[in-house]
Amino acid sequence: MTTKSIPDLLRRSLESHMAEADLKNDEELKDILGKLSSLSEKVAAAKAQVLARRARASEET
Repeated sequence: MTTKSIPDLLRRSLESHMAEADLKNDEELKDILGKLSSLSEKVAAAKAQVLARRARASEET
């Protein structure tokens, strides 16, 4: 089972509000969405590193 990161959930929520015209698609929102995407990538990379370390540790035991 895969879970979504908090940045992914926030980005999807903002996109949903934008689609329902609760938010306007301006430069500030585009900037926020870009930063959330970048943060999401960093979270995924950190998660991958942790999983790789766990795998190596379990192989050593």
